[in-house]
Amino acid sequence: MVSQSFRYAPNVALLAARAVELMWNTYPGYSADVFDKKELIPSVVKNIDLGVRVLRRGSPPTNSELMRGRGLGQRRASQGVPLESVIQAYRSAERTIILDLFSGSQAWPVELTSHYADLIISTFDLLTEEMINSYRETSSAIEAAQRRVENELVSTIANGVAPPAADLDRWTRALGIEATVPYFSFVIGSLHDADHIEVLRLRRRLAAALQPFITGPVLFGDMYRLTIALARPQGSMGKIKAALVDAVESFESSAGYVAGIGGVDRSLVDSRESCHQARDAVAVAVSGRRASSVVDFDDVLLDVLLAREPDLAKRLVATRLGALAGHPHLVETLSALVACNHSQSAVAKMLFVHPNTVTHRIKRINELTGLDALSMRDFTEMAVALRWRGTHADDRETGGSTTPPVRPEG
Repeated sequence: MVSQSFRYAPNVALLAARAVELMWNTYPGYSADVFDKKELIPSVVKNIDLGVRVLRRGSPPTNSELMRGRGLGQRRASQGVPLESVIQAYRSAERTIILDLFSGSQAWPVELTSHYADLIISTFDLLTEEMINSYRETSSAIEAAQRRVENELVSTIANGVAPPAADLDRWTRALGIEATVPYFSFVIGSLHDADHIEVLRLRRRLAAALQPFITGPVLFGDMYRLTIALARPQGSMGKIKAALVDAVESFESSAGYVAGIGGVDRSLVDSRESCHQARDAVAVAVSGRRASSVVDFDDVLLDVLLAREPDLAKRLVATRLGALAGHPHLVETLSALVACNHSQSAVAKMLFVHPNTVTHRIKRINELTGLDALSMRDFTEMAVALRWRGTHADDRETGGSTTPPVRPEG
């Protein structure tokens, strides 16, 4: 059987050229935009040469001969070639040898033909296995390194620190992104403790949901218990928000994930302001002051202003509403005025009371507070105080606030 195998002496270069043509521009990643075709030819030649040598000697490849599979796996992973494409490329080389070998094998015994086929298939299976292991190890290392760079970049910007030019250049080159184009930030928080693996799953879902509306990747970083994200907008911010709402609300979890969205800034470094805005917005979402799971910073400016100045918010509540302590029916009437857009008749229907009762209560509010609920200026101040007071149930009797500023210390 072995003596028969020595008769096989093909033109290895010709077989390699055939295999290369089967691969090139056929499998994703095997194209000039990823790596040079000239780089592919030597590796295919070596693999086909190994297959021929195995056939000639009639025995499987040695461990040292299989090491080239590890080298190729590392190289293709570093180039970003999909693993499935590399596997298919091995199959193409294997198929090229088998087709050439058996083109004149009609006179061979069936056992001999089967033996040759098994040798080639097992050789390329072993090569593929070595390549896959190396590819995955390299991909994991590259991914871990990229996550470190990504987290370093996002965390630095989110903290409001202007990074040195050398660091910014290193980060952008490592991540393959541009720094002088517009970016926006969104921040993910949770109402309850979140599992780390679950957060990673949510990140992948969010990144996939946003792809039609952004350019390039979503960059993620960790800050305290928050996930900070940066991305380049391509579509309208309305579509981006809608995509985030759908992704967050459809993600099944007991953690109760919410998100805040900042504005668009002119560059990567300038997006630190968008990060601050998104952190303020997600704090409003976490507090429950908005029913939506995704909160836009521009929609909660009043909440943010009050939260950034808790002492002033406390004083506003005390001076505008403090005199109504012990008069819940008057507070109810004032809240109804806000809900009914200042319509006294609508308030009467809402509270199931006579319109004269509403008028009497408004007069009583004026007597106790010195503020006229029918005056737009006084009414606006009381409405703002009510809005803040309504989210701080523990302080309703004192008019105070124990809630810290919305933006986390950093």
